[in-house]
Amino acid sequence: MKYSLGAFVGFVIFTIIIDFLLHRLIHSDDDKRYNHFSFPFGTFWFYSIPTFFILSFSTIFAIIKTTNQAFTYVVFQWLLVSYLAIYLPKFFYYLAYKLTHKAIKVKRKFESNGKIKKMNEGRYPSISRKKFLSQVGIVVASAPFISLLFGVIKGRFAFSKRYSKLSFPNLPEAFDGIKIVQISDLHLGSLNSNYKEMEEAVRLINDEHPDLICFTGDLVNNFYEETIGWEKVFSKLKASIGKFSILGNHDYGDYSKWPTPQDKDDNLNKIKAAHGRLGFKLLNNQNQTLEINGDKIAVTGVENWGHPPFPQYGDLKEASKGTDDIPFKLLLSHDPDHWDAEVKTDYNYDLTLSGHTHGMQFGIEFRNFQWSPAKYKFRRWAGLYNEGNKYLYVNRGLGYLGMPARVGMPPEITIIELTRGPISSEPM
Repeated sequence: MKYSLGAFVGFVIFTIIIDFLLHRLIHSDDDKRYNHFSFPFGTFWFYSIPTFFILSFSTIFAIIKTTNQAFTYVVFQWLLVSYLAIYLPKFFYYLAYKLTHKAIKVKRKFESNGKIKKMNEGRYPSISRKKFLSQVGIVVASAPFISLLFGVIKGRFAFSKRYSKLSFPNLPEAFDGIKIVQISDLHLGSLNSNYKEMEEAVRLINDEHPDLICFTGDLVNNFYEETIGWEKVFSKLKASIGKFSILGNHDYGDYSKWPTPQDKDDNLNKIKAAHGRLGFKLLNNQNQTLEINGDKIAVTGVENWGHPPFPQYGDLKEASKGTDDIPFKLLLSHDPDHWDAEVKTDYNYDLTLSGHTHGMQFGIEFRNFQWSPAKYKFRRWAGLYNEGNKYLYVNRGLGYLGMPARVGMPPEITIIELTRGPISSEPM
C-alpha cells in the first residue's frame, strides 16, 4: 500500500505542476483582465481533466488491492494510457517552449554584442515570438503523442523475432543444432481477449519448427481467471522435444489482498494448472533431463528470485538436484538479477533464459545501440550477455503490463540455436 500511495502522490504532484506551469505560460502575455476562474479558459478547465484521472487512479489502486477480478487491470491500463496521451505532450510542449525561448535569448544577446551577424533580415515574413515558440512546442509535443498512439495501435502486437547462435564445446553431439524458442511475460489479463493477435505470434513460433519452447514466467497479472480461454491459442504451440515453463513474480498473487491465505493458495494452484492446459510442463524448482541417443542435457526451472521488493521463492539448490553429471545445463529463471546474484557464481549453468524487464516497453534500438529506462533499474535488461563460458538471454516479453503499448521495444520471440564447438555467439 505504501508503494501505491507514493505513486498516487507522484501523479498528483506531476499533474498540478505541469498544469500550473502551462497555465502561466499560455496566458503570460494575455489581457491583464483575464479571469483565472472563467470558463472555458480558466483554471477550472485546466484542472478538471487531471482531477478526473487522479480520482480514477486512486480508485483503481484501491480496487486492485482487494479485488479478484482480472478486468480491473484492463481498466487501469487504459486509464494510464489516456493520462499519458494528455500529459506527455503537455510536458514536452512546456520543455520545448522554454528551451527555445532560452535559445532565442542567448542568440539575441550574442547579436547585441556583435558576435553574430543578423542574416536575411526582412526577406521573410516575421511572426511573433510567442507564436513561434508555440509552434515549436506543438511540433515537439506531437512526437510523444504520435509515438504513444502508434505503440497502442500497432506496436504492442508488432512481434519481433530475434535470432542468436551459441556454440558450446560441452554440448552433446545429439543436441548439435537444437533450436530453442523463448517467450516471456504474457500477462494474459492485459491482453484481454486479443486472441487473433496472439494466434499470429503462435504461427510465427511454429514457423521456426522449434525443438524446445521455453516460457519464462508472468503468465498472468495476478489472477487465474486471466488464463481462461487462452488454451485454444497457446495449446497450438509445437515443439519436437518439449515445452517448459516457470512462474514469474506476478503469478503468485502477491499484488492483491486476499480474504484468506487459502484463497491465495487456490489462485496459485489454478495458475499452475493453467500451464498444463496451455501445453507447458511447469518446472517449479525442478529439472527435466532430455535424452537423445544416449546423450543428455538438463532443463531446470527455478521459482521467482529477485531483489526486493520482488519475491525470492526460488531454490536453485533444490532445483539443480541430480544434474551434476549432465554435461550441458539450461536454466529458466524469470528475473535476470538472479544470474548475477547467484547463478553465474555458484552454479554451472551454460545458458540462462530470463524475462521480467519488458525492456520497459519503451526504448531506442538502432544497429548496435540500444537504450531504455530499464537500464537504470536492471543491470541486464534485454538481449544476450555473457561472462566467460556462461550466457544469459533476457527476453523483452511478448505481452505488456500497465501501459497497453510498446514504443521502440516490440514484443519479442527469441530463437536460439545451440551448436557444438568452441564457445562463441553470433547473430543468425
